[in-house]
Amino acid sequence: MSLLRIFIISFFLFGCTSSSNKNIGNNSSVEYDDLRAFLKDSLPTTLDLDSEFQDIFDQWKDFSTIKTVKKIKLTDAQQLSFPINLLKTDILKIDDNAVPYKMDRPQIIGRFRVLKTDILKINIDDFSSENLELTKSHISDIISSYNALVNTINLELKKAENDDLVLD
Repeated sequence: MSLLRIFIISFFLFGCTSSSNKNIGNNSSVEYDDLRAFLKDSLPTTLDLDSEFQDIFDQWKDFSTIKTVKKIKLTDAQQLSFPINLLKTDILKIDDNAVPYKMDRPQIIGRFRVLKTDILKINIDDFSSENLELTKSHISDIISSYNALVNTINLELKKAENDDLVLD
């Protein structure tokens, strides 16, 4: 008789934990749906680099890593941790002292450092309903910092080009 009671209690407890696990899965799916909608609809459009200066961009071998920020908007919310963690690892390897001469300006280096800081402060591995808004805020900061960097690069290179024309 006691064996039957233990079996019934075990069955009851197992049934309760199974249903609570299902609820956790549903909450996670709702969070990812919310993040997916945010990535698709709420982030600003990323700016493009001026193609006129492509040869200068090609001189900075690590610049392709910076341009991967544009892919964040295109990534599926459930797969977002991989590209962000890869970006965090790769951005640490970029030497801001190895910037091509024409891009070696305090404004550009400063904007790059802000972008680097924004990338490093996101903790996408700890994604939960409690930090969903913080994650969205960090992603938005990354995109805004990227856009500020691209805008600064475009403006500084145009300015340098105009200065060169005036000197000639």
